[in-house]
Amino acid sequence: MTKLLTSLFILAIAGFLLVPPVADALPNGAVGYKVYHLEGSDWVRYRLGDEFPAGGATPPTNVWKYEYSVMNYGYATGVYQFMIFFNSDNILRATYSSSVAPTGWSYTYMPAAPGYYNWKVRFRTTQAMYYVMAPDTLPGYGVQFTWNDEAMLPGAQNYDLVAQTGSESGVTHELPPEMTPIEPSTWGAIKSLFR
Repeated sequence: MTKLLTSLFILAIAGFLLVPPVADALPNGAVGYKVYHLEGSDWVRYRLGDEFPAGGATPPTNVWKYEYSVMNYGYATGVYQFMIFFNSDNILRATYSSSVAPTGWSYTYMPAAPGYYNWKVRFRTTQAMYYVMAPDTLPGYGVQFTWNDEAMLPGAQNYDLVAQTGSESGVTHELPPEMTPIEPSTWGAIKSLFR
């Protein structure tokens, strides 16, 4: 009897391991970001893990901005609206200053309800993005704000993408730094060292 129970237990475990887990559907879109701090008259990019800049959360030197890239991977009807959320945890970290939108798009600042701090900016267009986009293909989405939290750099945010066939919520991801062009002969020189 013990051997039978042991055999059944082993078969049950093996059967469980052979059945593939249900995978989440691939996203229909994504939103990448870059964050900058105004230092003097220059915008300096900061990345997650960088040291927090002096005065980065103290007026008048606590001016920051996000630049966004929206990517449409799977909406056949095109993305025509994108909303970006600030203070989603209802803690006052960011205060709205201004927005910019790419050509053909508009923006609307939507303040928090009284007693709350979670505001958002909605970007809209009448000509939906029907094509697949790579990061920085359509630059120009941006939100400028003041930052009030010395404990952390501004980071990922919640967003919503909207198309005629549905909508999708997600969390922004940090875009990689720009690549610096190099001389074409450099790769050949490196490659020749390993022959």
